[in-house]
Amino acid sequence: MTLAGRTVLVPRGGSWGERACDLLAERGATGWVVPLIATRPLRTPQVRDALDRLTAGGYDWLVVTSAATVGVLDGSGEVQAKVAAVGPATASALEAAGFAVDLVPESDFSAEGLLHAWQLAGIEAVARGTSVIPAPSRVLVLHSELARDTVADGLSERGHWVDSVVGYRVEELTVDEATAADLAAGRADAALVTSGSVARSLARFDLPAAMTIACLGPVTAQDAAAVGLRADVVAPERTIEALIRALEDVS
Repeated sequence: MTLAGRTVLVPRGGSWGERACDLLAERGATGWVVPLIATRPLRTPQVRDALDRLTAGGYDWLVVTSAATVGVLDGSGEVQAKVAAVGPATASALEAAGFAVDLVPESDFSAEGLLHAWQLAGIEAVARGTSVIPAPSRVLVLHSELARDTVADGLSERGHWVDSVVGYRVEELTVDEATAADLAAGRADAALVTSGSVARSLARFDLPAAMTIACLGPVTAQDAAAVGLRADVVAPERTIEALIRALEDVS
């Protein structure tokens, strides 16, 4: 599909939304930013205790599976642990906030990909006679209340001590009647669906049958199907660049 002249719904604002709109503009398309969800960092006793331990050297590793976790870490102080990120977008958000990232999957930017990268790093460390990922390590996994337990369970199965802590909440945002009417009228030719939360939020609207639904990875596609949204496009990697390329290629 030639994206030139098309309008694509971008479900998140901020720097991510700006990046998506820039990539679309490079292809002659217009990004229509309609924020559908927002992340709210939590400051529960469990979160405060985990952050205190993190800055005091109580963990060997911090595992971050979403760029939204950066908001949880804001103001926490210097992290006394190595940091693993699920993909380059998350790694970039962490680095922009001043956190060094020590481990990122090379290709599969998913929970499974992170576990695989972790295993490979451990094997390489043994071969070098170093302890990049000692076993057992003390690991903090900060995540959304809606996140699956794939990473925490996978690390526990590998013999690590894991604290799995809900660090933020995903909230559905109100969309005004005029915007909802524009959606129903077909203002957007396609919609970027970047998570199960976005899929659930988008599914509440009356969408035209001709709208192309582009999902960020197979897990998001499954989440979309669960709420009645067909996945017309599924990006092979969990990056905005891969998502827009996939939309361009198959639409």
